[in-house]
Parts: sequence; structure tokens; C-alpha cells
Amino acid sequence: MENREAIIDFEGSISFETMERLLNQLKSAWQFNALRKPVRKRVYGTVVESIDNIFKYATPYKDTNRELQRHPQIQVKEQEGRFIVSAGNLILKDQVDDLKYKLNRINKMDDQALKSLYEEVINREASDEDRGAGLGLITMAMRTDENIRYEFESAGPVHSYFTMHITIKE
Repeated sequence: MENREAIIDFEGSISFETMERLLNQLKSAWQFNALRKPVRKRVYGTVVESIDNIFKYATPYKDTNRELQRHPQIQVKEQEGRFIVSAGNLILKDQVDDLKYKLNRINKMDDQALKSLYEEVINREASDEDRGAGLGLITMAMRTDENIRYEFESAGPVHSYFTMHITIKE
């Protein structure tokens, strides 16, 4: 299968209306509808989780220096029999180590270990300062046969731009 244009290629603020529009765009794409139902569900769930993570955790960046500003982005591409969901948003630099830890931890786990961790996290009581137990990351890791690829790029003195890529095979 040759490279094709992105099914979703969005950059900007995420609102409930934006989420709905992007998900409708995905559901109406012929490439998405041509997938077997289990693969379609994995792609759809990954896109929902990626958009939700941006909506919940993206750190607003207010600065007059436009070169430092980075907007959230989400992209879904079909490429050589795979769907690649890429999402990016600003985070505070002090969140990088925790996020790296969570991603490295789940990337080392097999399916059974991910299921056990999922059960452990979902049954844990949330604390007041808990910004997320990584449940979304665990769920996305369970939907892919590959590691979640990610990178952090400095975006000023206190921010980093976090991007992750989740690949789902047809």
C-alpha cells in the first residue's frame, strides 16, 4: 500500500466540538471504513484517547514570542497497511520525567503485564492531586503491537512539546 494523505491532520485548540468534528472525519474516511471491525475499534479508541489526553493535559502557553508557541496537534495516517496516530501538546518540563517513566514502563510490558497493570490502576483510589494514572497510555499500549514512540522537544524555559506515535496494524 502506498503512502496516502492524512485522514486527520489537525493543529489548534481542542474543544468538545473539535473532538466531535475530528471523530466524524475519521468515521467518514473510506480507509477507516474498509478496516475489519476489531481494527476499526482499536484505531477509533486510540484517536479518542489521544484527543482526550490533549484536552485534559495540554498546558496552555501564553507568550508574545510566536516562535515558542506550539499548538496541540493530532494526525491519523494510513501507511503501508498500518494506521499511525500521532498526537502532540505542550506540557510543563517538570512533567517530563514522570511521563517518560510511564511510557518506558508500559513499553517494556507484554500483553499480560499490561492487563494486570490496567486492573491495578483502574481499581486504585485516585488522590486529589492525581493528574492521571496513565490509564489512557496503558489502554493505547494494549491496542498496538509496537511500542509507543515518543519525543520531548524543549519549548521555552518551562515547557516541552510532547509527541507520541501509536501504530496499529490492519
